[in-house]
Amino acid sequence: MSPPNSKPTMSPPDSGVTVRLYNPGFGDCLLLAFRAEDGSARYLLIDCGVHHQYPDRQKIVKVARSIAEATGYHLHVVVATHEHTDHLSGFEYAREVFDDIDIDHLWLAWTEDPTDPHAIQLKQLYATRLRALNAAIALAYQAGDPLAEALQGVLDFEYAGQESGPLAYLRTRSKKKLEKPEDYRRPGEDPITLPGVPGVKVYILGPPKDVKWIRMLEKKSEQYPELMAMDELDAFSTAALKVEGTDFDENRENQLFRRSCPFDKSLEISPKDAEKHPVYGKFFRAGYGFSDDRNHGPAWRRIDSAWLAAAEELALDINKKTNNTSLVLAIELTETQPRKVLLFAADAQVGNWLSWQELSWPGEGPNGDPMTIKDLLGRTVCYKVGHHGSRNATLSKDGLELMGSADLVALIPVDQDWAKAEMGWEHPAEQLLKQLLKKARGRVLRSDKIPLPGEQPPQPLEATETLWQAFITGLEWDRSPERLWIQYTVPG
Repeated sequence: MSPPNSKPTMSPPDSGVTVRLYNPGFGDCLLLAFRAEDGSARYLLIDCGVHHQYPDRQKIVKVARSIAEATGYHLHVVVATHEHTDHLSGFEYAREVFDDIDIDHLWLAWTEDPTDPHAIQLKQLYATRLRALNAAIALAYQAGDPLAEALQGVLDFEYAGQESGPLAYLRTRSKKKLEKPEDYRRPGEDPITLPGVPGVKVYILGPPKDVKWIRMLEKKSEQYPELMAMDELDAFSTAALKVEGTDFDENRENQLFRRSCPFDKSLEISPKDAEKHPVYGKFFRAGYGFSDDRNHGPAWRRIDSAWLAAAEELALDINKKTNNTSLVLAIELTETQPRKVLLFAADAQVGNWLSWQELSWPGEGPNGDPMTIKDLLGRTVCYKVGHHGSRNATLSKDGLELMGSADLVALIPVDQDWAKAEMGWEHPAEQLLKQLLKKARGRVLRSDKIPLPGEQPPQPLEATETLWQAFITGLEWDRSPERLWIQYTVPG
């Protein structure tokens, strides 16, 4: 329960919306404030997380406390976009703070609906590959392979399957329980209104219901895994599970393993039988190197743990697939002329973005025409940049180039210095950042570039003096040494 007499410190505008970009380190956390008809505030929180390898976890706790104070310990909607630590770990690391915050509604994507057949299909594939990654890590540790530590880092990044993780926690904290399929957010569903808030519609763009878009990076067709052609990741997954000794799901994984083998079972021979084979035993012993202590073949012939290197591609595939299940929101302010749109893309990658082209909302366009993604992007005035500005999370021709509003502002949650020095990542990507600065005419806000106390945001080359002064007049930011947030108001 919230502390008594707690008054919000973040005031919404009379119309429009204030968007606060928090600085948890390397992670996403955005707080939106709307004005209700009765004059009170309505708060919507989109994610709250920091990368699990980021060194300062106390910062996310300070962010959570700021959220509590800003909202008067009351969040009307919490949006959890997808299961990565840099989006959800704040609900874990700062649980004692969120325990005191009332949460009315929780928005999760259809991929978290336990009754949805496509979600079940994805979870099965996802669970198998996570188990395979666990098996590969165990084998790499046994072999003393340094690859184990790198793979463990990717595994720690995932929350899928954790019964006590952030999503499970949020389910218990939300007053409105997710009990029916319609309680989960689906692309193309009727626009959602915020209770008591006039002039606001929320369009759900992703994740796509057509699984082919989520799997696009794998280049798989829309079929159940059992019926697909075997690919290298399925083959590696089943091999890792088999070698590590993990029990198989006989109805699926054992079939996948059989199909991953290069020869029919009748033509196989075990290492033990090969070594003792009456005819070919000598050949096997000389050529295949069964052990060092018995001088069986040269060491270079043995694969040992080298085959586990394929686990890196498996880990990358898991990561990308999770990003492509991002819950994506387009928030339209219907009382402005033209209607202004705010786009929150989470970590959506190419398949998620391309799937939006298929969406249409009959009668929702400004002139009563069907609403399309081109219309929404064309009126976007605030874009939360996808995946910390990575090169494959913002489309060009079918994405940023369609954002033609002269009022466009971009928000990037990032810590560029840490990402480059510690992780070797180009976040934000140089060419994308250049294009964002060009499209937004310099109005790009970054969580790692919040001004120091007593300073003003420096004017970028892409902005004129008049434009920039008008822009920063509408900004507010945390002027304490913590520099926890910067916020921008989209006027109604």
